[in-house]
Amino acid sequence: MYSSNADTPMRWSLAGKLVTLYVLTASISLLLACGFLYWTLLNNINREHQQLLSSELLEIQTILQRRPLDLGLLKHRVGEESKFANRDHTASFHPSSAHYSYFRVLNSQQQSVVETNNMSSLFPATVFPEIDEDKFLPVENKFKTEDGRKFLLITRYLPANENNPGYWHVQAALNITQDEALLFQYQKMLGLVLISGICFLTIAGFWITRNGLRSLHKITQAVQNINIYHLHETISSEKWPKELMLLASAFDDMLNRLDESFARLSQFSADLAHELRTPINNLMGETEVALSRKRTSSEYQQILESNMEELNRLSRMTEELLFLSRAEAPETSIQCEILALEDEFEKICKFYEGLAAEKNIAIQIVGCAQIFADPMLLRRALNNLVANAISYTDTGGEITLMAKSANKYTEVSISDNGIGINPAELSKIFDRFYRADKARTKNTQGSGLGLSLVKSIINLHQGTVTVKSEPGVGTTVILRFPTQSSDME
Repeated sequence: MYSSNADTPMRWSLAGKLVTLYVLTASISLLLACGFLYWTLLNNINREHQQLLSSELLEIQTILQRRPLDLGLLKHRVGEESKFANRDHTASFHPSSAHYSYFRVLNSQQQSVVETNNMSSLFPATVFPEIDEDKFLPVENKFKTEDGRKFLLITRYLPANENNPGYWHVQAALNITQDEALLFQYQKMLGLVLISGICFLTIAGFWITRNGLRSLHKITQAVQNINIYHLHETISSEKWPKELMLLASAFDDMLNRLDESFARLSQFSADLAHELRTPINNLMGETEVALSRKRTSSEYQQILESNMEELNRLSRMTEELLFLSRAEAPETSIQCEILALEDEFEKICKFYEGLAAEKNIAIQIVGCAQIFADPMLLRRALNNLVANAISYTDTGGEITLMAKSANKYTEVSISDNGIGINPAELSKIFDRFYRADKARTKNTQGSGLGLSLVKSIINLHQGTVTVKSEPGVGTTVILRFPTQSSDME
C-alpha cells in the first residue's frame, strides 16, 4: 500500500532546532574561549623564553663587542649561564633554574670559540637554524634530544664594531621540557573541559528548551479544546510569557472574528429560510387551492400569474445572492469608465417616473459631476437606493439625487423625507435580509438584500457608503467613489 509519509521530508522539531542551535553556539563560544586561554598561555611562555634568552645573549654580546679577546671572561660567563645544565629539576612550574641553557660562540670562520660542556654531543652545529647575515633578528626552532628533553634553539648574528672587526654567531639552546609538559597537560585539561562542557550544554539545552516550550504545549492544549461551540472562550486570560501573550491575543481576536462570522452565518441561514418560506408557502397554498376542485381557464390563469410573481421573487433573490457571492470573491474585477452623473440620474428618474407619480413623489437632480465607475454596477446601486427611497417615502414626499466632485473622490447622495431609520438600527441595515420593523410593514415585497448589494458594489469600487437618518425626518445615503484608481481593472 502506498504510504503518504514515504515522500514526506523529515522535519525538525522546534525543540530540536533550539537545542542544536544552543549547543552549537555555546560549544563554539567554549571552543573559542579555550583556544584563547591556550593561545594566551603559549604567548606568555614564549615571551618568557625570549626574555630569558635575550638577557643572557645580551651579556654575551656585550662581552664580545667590548672585550672580544678576553676568552676567559667569555668562558666564565658561558659556564655561569649554564651551571644548571647537568642537574635534575623537579619544579612544578618553570622556575628560572629549570630553564638552563647551552651556548656556543662561533667566529667569522664558523669555528667554535667557546661552548658549554657536552654541547657538541647534544647539539651539533648543524641542528641550529641558519641565519642570513643581512638580518639581525635571531632565528629559532625546537629540538628534542635523545633523552626526551626539549630545547629551544636560537642562532643570533652579532655584527662587527670598532673593537671587533669580524662578526660572531651565537648558538643558544634553552631547556623548555617542563614548559612543553605544562602545555601538553593544559591541552588535555582544556580538551576535558571542552568535552565536559559540551555534554553539560547538551543536557542543559534539553532541560531549558523543555521548560521554555512548556507554555507552548499548554497553549496548544488550550487551543485544541476549543471548537465551534466554545468560540467565545479566550486563552489570553492565562499568564503566558510575553511572546506567547501576543500569540494568545491574536488567537483570541481570530476566535472573536470567527464567532461573529458564525453568528452572521447562522443569522443569514435563519433569515434565508424565513424569506424562502413565505413565497414557497404561497406557491403551495395557491396550488392546493387550485387542485381542490375543478376551475375555469381564467381561474387557472390567475393562479399561474400569482405563482409567477412568487417565482420572480425567488429568482430575484437567487440572483442577488449570487451577485453578493461573486462580489465578495477576491478575484472579482470591474470595468470602470468615466460617466456623467447627470445622465445617469436622468435615466433613473425616467425609469421610476411612473412609480413616483403613483405616490405623488417628486424626484429632483442637484449638481453635476463625472464619476469613474462600472456603468452596470453604478446603475444597479442607484436603482436599489431610489427604489428604497420611493418605498419608504410617504405620499407627496420628495427625493433628491445629488452629485458633487472633490479632489480625491466623487460623492453621490440620495435623500428622502420619508419615515427614516431608528439610530440603533443604522449599523445593521447593510446586513443581508435585515429590515427594520417599519420597513417590513411598509414593503413586504422586498428581499432585504438591496443595501447589501449597494455596499458590495461600493466595496468593489474601493469607495465608502454612509447613512444619515432621523425617524420622521428622512434618510440620506452618501456614496463616495475614488476619482481614479490604478488598482481597478
